[in-house]
Amino acid sequence: MTRINNHPRKRILAIGRPKFALAELAELEALYDVDFVMPTNRSETKSAIAEICAKTPAPYDACFWLFGWTHYKPFDKDLLEPVLPCGMFAGGGAGYDNVDVEWMSHNGAWYSNTPGTPTTGTADMHIFLMLAALRGTTLAERTCREGRWREGLPLFDDPDGKVLGIVGMGDIGREVAKKARIFNMDIIYYNRRRLPDEIEKELGAEYVSFEDLIKQCDVLSINCPLSKDTYHLISHKEFTKMKDGVYVVNTARGAIIDETALKEALISGKVCRAGLDVFESEPHIDPFFLNSDSVTIQPHYGGFSVGTIRKGEKLILENIKCYLETGKPVTPVNESELRLVN
Repeated sequence: MTRINNHPRKRILAIGRPKFALAELAELEALYDVDFVMPTNRSETKSAIAEICAKTPAPYDACFWLFGWTHYKPFDKDLLEPVLPCGMFAGGGAGYDNVDVEWMSHNGAWYSNTPGTPTTGTADMHIFLMLAALRGTTLAERTCREGRWREGLPLFDDPDGKVLGIVGMGDIGREVAKKARIFNMDIIYYNRRRLPDEIEKELGAEYVSFEDLIKQCDVLSINCPLSKDTYHLISHKEFTKMKDGVYVVNTARGAIIDETALKEALISGKVCRAGLDVFESEPHIDPFFLNSDSVTIQPHYGGFSVGTIRKGEKLILENIKCYLETGKPVTPVNESELRLVN
């Protein structure tokens, strides 16, 4: 049965509480009723959402979640149906492969993300992992911590003069290209759409086909979104076409690379070393990557810096406020889908 909201103040369900956008949160709370669910694992979070929605005196007009949602994703009917009829869902992060946007659109609800906010932090992590892979820092650190100083360490590699092959030239890919120029790298890229000439010139990047990129690059840099077209984009066939001793860096989504193929390529030496911030089954990581000195790993942490989270939280709350005031968020994902539904 559809609930009609005749409550004098609009209502917001918050999954998590902002850490930094406190002034913006206070502004929302002065204007609207905000209820909080503090997320834990999937089962407990799902139950908490259902319970608070059942108890509320009127339906929620908008719902948002923040960052660090790995333990209770995805955002779909199973998790969020009790919140309906809700006109607006807002999430943290530029990617939305863990959000059932089609289901939201079908129910007449907006979905907004936070494009641009994780750009600097994720690009910084990407460069860190690239340098770690090139310079073999995981093995060097382990040797040092074990009290063996440089014992048995080979000479590692440098970024200078290497060909950096960027797959995905969105905000983060372009920022990676800008930062990589400092290291005197030759930059090639593949993207669904070629960038305008002026942007290519500014970045010092050359557009090539996907086939040419995987054949020419010394460092493979993954920055594209995960979709049905990019799932296992890099697999056994692609690795066989790469240079021997190539380096692989991924801060986008784990499933863009077939992890079984990557393991085989690392074991064979086809891939010299890798830097990974994302994994196919995160937060559960294949023990191979945990134990290999040829892999530097991070816990999907590229976008988790003070500045990045602060910007993201502010944009999430800005999307909510704008929707409640105007009927449309600042950074909608599904505007075209809603036109079809309506």
